[in-house]
Amino acid sequence: MRRVRLAAILACASVVPVASLLAQTAPSGVQQPPAATAPSPPPSPSGLAKCINPRGNPDERIKACTLAIEKGRLSEGEAAIAYNNRAIATHFKGQYDRAIIDHDEAIRLRPDYAEAYSDRGNARLAKGLYAMAIKDYTDAIKIQPGAPSYFNNRCFAHAVLGQTDEALADCDQAIKLAPKRTATLFESRGYALVRAKRYEAAIRDYNTALGIDPKYATALWGRGYAYLRLGDKAKADKDFQTAKVIDAAIDYKMVELGLTR
Repeated sequence: MRRVRLAAILACASVVPVASLLAQTAPSGVQQPPAATAPSPPPSPSGLAKCINPRGNPDERIKACTLAIEKGRLSEGEAAIAYNNRAIATHFKGQYDRAIIDHDEAIRLRPDYAEAYSDRGNARLAKGLYAMAIKDYTDAIKIQPGAPSYFNNRCFAHAVLGQTDEALADCDQAIKLAPKRTATLFESRGYALVRAKRYEAAIRDYNTALGIDPKYATALWGRGYAYLRLGDKAKADKDFQTAKVIDAAIDYKMVELGLTR
């Protein structure tokens, strides 16, 4: 499963989801949701404050969302928010199947809920269901075409599948739409460029990502991989070693992404 990008695929509360919706540390080995997708509707007076609090403990959020749902006093729109936020907290605990069930219910209650589609895509991404994740991100984009996180996460899913033309188009659009440059956006495009074997261009994007966040382990590893493919073993080894200092298990995590030494 995809365990390396939570800077956020995805933060996960949708704009953060592919923003950073949950600003806490997930349990070791658990894929955090990609940066949150799109902003959730404003909280209502129906007891949803603790449920939608992005800084809340996941267990406390799940409890608060469940209580709000079981009281049966929510409108359909509010219930959709509660289900979606419970799913995000459940995702944060690594329980992706349970998260998908709640995202399904949120979408049933509110078919135009772009964030719920994108967050379900994040859960499917974490399970390695890349084609299904792409469909969810596409549905989210149809509803809310101005959210850069939807394009960024779809870019990543396309890149994993080797669909590099589609990936690069999405990453370009994400960067165009984003209100500011973030390391995640350029790390994603760097990965897509590596998958396209455009190693020099990939290094430029990884350099940009690392200029914003020098401790971005996946960007360091990706740049190291690009250097290795260009024959510069010294620079590659330096990046690999630095990445491993930041994340001791990163070499194992990058195997699924095809970036092995």
